[in-house]
Amino acid sequence: MEFFGAYQHRIDAKGRVALPAVFRDGFGDQRVCYIAAETSQQCLTVYPADEFRLMVGRLQEAKREGRFTQRQLTNFMAAVSQSSIDAQGRINLPDHLRNFASIDRDVTLIGAANHIAVFPVDVHSPEAALADLIDISDLL
Repeated sequence: MEFFGAYQHRIDAKGRVALPAVFRDGFGDQRVCYIAAETSQQCLTVYPADEFRLMVGRLQEAKREGRFTQRQLTNFMAAVSQSSIDAQGRINLPDHLRNFASIDRDVTLIGAANHIAVFPVDVHSPEAALADLIDISDLL
């Protein structure tokens, strides 16, 4: 499944956020996700288990190619959090990851093809996505 669209949600007092219903099917029957820090956009990324395994394979290959060190890979993996998707469709965003992305209460969840990006609502909103569209006419 590919994730698309942008949705605003509120984080509850326990650090949980509800995934939009259209995103939940992308996690299959396992109902497990992996949450990582994304440094280039200072946001969080939420991956289904299968996509996360593929990404880890690409990271290990990049390390073998010398594109970064074992220490950098270890630090990245140490910051990743696994979360189950509960019966209400919520995932837990741990404090250390929320602090990294400056996430307080309201977030924008954005489908980014193979994962979901999570931004503070004041950094990215569904409306803001329209201001920076790419021209895909060459690809059609």
